[in-house]
Amino acid sequence: MKKFMKWMPISMMILGSMFMFAACSDDNEPTTPEEPGTETPGAKVSIQLGYESIEVEAAGGSAEVTYTLKNAGTNPKISGTSDQDWITDIQAADGKVTMSVAANTETADRTAKVTLTYSDDEKNAASAELTVTQGAKAEEKFTITIPGECGSTWIPFEIQPKDQSAQYFLNIRPAEEMEGFVSDEALFNSDMSTYQQLADQYGMSLNDVLIATNALVSGPLEDYLFPKLSPSTEYCIYCYGVENGKLVAPVSKVNAATTAAAPVDNQITIDVTNKVASTVVFTVKTTTFDAYALGVFDGAASDADMETALMGEGVSIYAGSQQLPLDASLEVGKEYAIAAIGRAGNTATTKLFVTRFTAEEGQVVENLTLDITALAFDGDEMAAHLGSDELKGNALLFDHIETNGTYTFTYPFTTDELADLRSQFEEQNPGVEFTDEEFYGVLINTFVSYCSTDRTSLWFASEGSWMVLSMTIDEAMQNYKVGAAAIEVNESTYSPVEEIDKYLGTNASKVLVKKAGNLDVKKTVAMMKKYMDSKSTYSFKTSIKDMSKIRSMKE
Repeated sequence: MKKFMKWMPISMMILGSMFMFAACSDDNEPTTPEEPGTETPGAKVSIQLGYESIEVEAAGGSAEVTYTLKNAGTNPKISGTSDQDWITDIQAADGKVTMSVAANTETADRTAKVTLTYSDDEKNAASAELTVTQGAKAEEKFTITIPGECGSTWIPFEIQPKDQSAQYFLNIRPAEEMEGFVSDEALFNSDMSTYQQLADQYGMSLNDVLIATNALVSGPLEDYLFPKLSPSTEYCIYCYGVENGKLVAPVSKVNAATTAAAPVDNQITIDVTNKVASTVVFTVKTTTFDAYALGVFDGAASDADMETALMGEGVSIYAGSQQLPLDASLEVGKEYAIAAIGRAGNTATTKLFVTRFTAEEGQVVENLTLDITALAFDGDEMAAHLGSDELKGNALLFDHIETNGTYTFTYPFTTDELADLRSQFEEQNPGVEFTDEEFYGVLINTFVSYCSTDRTSLWFASEGSWMVLSMTIDEAMQNYKVGAAAIEVNESTYSPVEEIDKYLGTNASKVLVKKAGNLDVKKTVAMMKKYMDSKSTYSFKTSIKDMSKIRSMKE
């Protein structure tokens, strides 16, 4: 399998100009103009600048400095020139000199002289000079290269970090979109906006969300690509260092363009590996990383109807091989079709590929069992026991699920959060009584994208009272059972770390969870209501792990 990286477009945030200038050292004190009314009649005209020199940042922008005229004549005019072409559009009016300064892409400071020239109707003349020093571009921590030709929907790239252990964020945007970001900080804030929303919603730190969603990478990347791009479009691939949720290294960039849409030799094979109506799972295998549209249809749909739908709006676009569960229950005994077609923009690049199947009935389990074991551990001791330094400095909550069901979903809440959620949930549903099991079932389904689906999970938690909620479902999706286990997380309740060995076959999945008391209860209740009002539609369920930005291009 090859590695590829998904492009997750993020909405653009345009901030004000980042350009800064500052007075020089004590050697460059501002000049002091004479008091008005002290001009000498017939004396020589002069231009007095507020500063004789200014400093600007490497990013460039627009700069300004004040000026006053002494003994000015009638209809005075001031023009400006520079001895360096990186300073342009010099304007002087109303006591201000403004200019545009290009970004310094070199790793050395540079200096320019700006000359202001005075004239008037009496043919008086005067001039003044301003020294502009621009700082060097910060040394880039990453080298990004384009190792080969691009496709109509993908661009290959490689990254070599100077510090092999540094964590960094990697993304791609249309080149014209990048022009709207006037600073590295503006780009960073825009990139982080979606992750920060998740952090705020679930009470996690930005850094924890970045780690949990695999948004940060480290080490060199060789033989990678961004797929699912638009044809005939110039893009900017960029990355920057991130540490503890903060921008710690300047943005490194490289531009590359996709080719025009054209036919490709991408052979797409669709295999339905689980035909159970409630839990259909299928795999898609491809021979290239060109993009394709994918959809599920009623078995009565013709090839022409499916192709028209797949070339329309709002369809799911993929690249490379996939294993996908269908996020909706089908009708037992009915025929369905899964179809795919290569697509670059609005152009079909392959023929239509179709696999038809009949949905089957899954196994029904009448008497579901669910036993939850919940334990608390000291993170430092567990880090030493499992050899995982990332567990240090945290209290840990562990759960193990025993069930005869096929699927499980688990998520821990603080007892205070549950009480607040129950209260507001009942306020939004007046007159309707919910048992604990019904309430927990709605809550787990609301959080299903963030639940652990493993039978054994290890969570980061704050000290306090917690309730581990879990739900098990049979293969037919006809019966389910909800359970809950209370656990106190504090030093007095920590179990010996050896206790975890009874439950670990290999390693527990580590799921980062919010801190106690930071859950946005109102938003969660709104999500629960949305879940209850939703209707089943054909779509593909994608977990946080599936959303990881990096995939291998190598076998």
